[in-house]
Amino acid sequence: MVDVAIDARHYPAHVGPAVGAWLARRWMPLASIVLLVAAGLAFTFFWGPVVRHHGYWITPRDLWGTFRTAQFVGWGDIGDVYNSGAPLVAFPAISVILAPVAIIVDHFAMSVGFPFALTHPSAWYLLGPASMLIGSVVLLPLDGLAQRMGLGRRARAATLLVEVAILFPVVAMWGHPEDPLALAFALWGLQAAFEERWRATGWLFGLALVTQPLVVLVVPVVVAMLPVRQWPRFALRGALPSVVLLAIPLAQSWKATTAAIFKQPNYPTVDHPTPWLSLAPVLSKTHPALLGNFGAWTAADGQRHFTATVLHTVSGETVAAGPGRLIAIALCVGLGVYAYRRHPSPAEIVWLCSVALGLRCVFESVMDPYYLWPPLALAFVVAGRSRWRLGATSVVAAAVTWYSYRDTGPWEWWLPVTLLLVTAVLLARPGRRPIPDREAPAEVLERVPVGIR
Repeated sequence: MVDVAIDARHYPAHVGPAVGAWLARRWMPLASIVLLVAAGLAFTFFWGPVVRHHGYWITPRDLWGTFRTAQFVGWGDIGDVYNSGAPLVAFPAISVILAPVAIIVDHFAMSVGFPFALTHPSAWYLLGPASMLIGSVVLLPLDGLAQRMGLGRRARAATLLVEVAILFPVVAMWGHPEDPLALAFALWGLQAAFEERWRATGWLFGLALVTQPLVVLVVPVVVAMLPVRQWPRFALRGALPSVVLLAIPLAQSWKATTAAIFKQPNYPTVDHPTPWLSLAPVLSKTHPALLGNFGAWTAADGQRHFTATVLHTVSGETVAAGPGRLIAIALCVGLGVYAYRRHPSPAEIVWLCSVALGLRCVFESVMDPYYLWPPLALAFVVAGRSRWRLGATSVVAAAVTWYSYRDTGPWEWWLPVTLLLVTAVLLARPGRRPIPDREAPAEVLERVPVGIR
């Protein structure tokens, strides 16, 4: 018999204190997540009955379309997510993530708000909390990044409150959890790059791109941080998740998939057109459309009658993304060249990522108010290093958010929104003098939650 000495420090029992330490460091973003989910659910359930004095729930219309594609994944038909009748234009990772919710909803025959809106869709009991929780995960890497920027506890708390305020419309009113989730993966990848863990950086940006391709705008800035020999590996890891997940839709529904991914259709009669609309290719012009047959039971003279109605409507113009996005990507490549040559500090890197995400808003042909959230979210992280910068940026961000919901002409909408957004980002810019970042000790920095080194 051989006696073996066992060191308890190497056993899983040591994991408990590590989890407790992580919870102690991240209790503020976790509390912010709970606050955001609770506020979002309260808004959807009670705003209609209490404020508008009507008995319906307010559920995001866009989210129901995304959930329809998740049902297709749950049925084992991921190849038709772009041929499902839902206007999905992002990569299908969010459909896969919501698929377990769709399976449960289908199993219990719960009602959904697609293709027609319902006053009380029972699936919202599951879909609402799940989607808001997925979207609010981004508060964790935002807080971790703020800590790396040297923000103290009070500054981080103030920054988190502002982040919750601007994230609320994205997840509760618009129903787009894929945008903040993609930014969460990108920010974890950015933190991995700061720590020179290149493998984790590549895989995390791969997860970000397959969730929402808008994060491609920050890729040039991140690539500038990598050693040149790591560029091919980063490209392979970044592209592989998207290639794998899109392979079946491309093979099964080539026409619908390529139209959604490459043309990126948008609707200027529904959303906010900008002056760049004049350069956007027209996919379909305004034309009459038939919604279908609607039936309803009515009671008259003591008898029930079924009435069928055919509804006609006018379908608005549909346009592609246009060359505006190519201009934004080209300028982001310029930001990457600048970062490669100047070797900016971590705070300047975060600010350059905010600028890159803001370029999308400047050159987009058709805009929605929630497009403004990603650049503002990163701007607040950098602005939190100074009280007056955080306060001024918050005021300007509130102004641009309020104005973005106004219904005006292209120039009347785009020009004030662009000027206010640029002002907010410029207010958050770090000083030109090389002030070192007051980074927290390495042992208290949040580690990327992926076991890749």
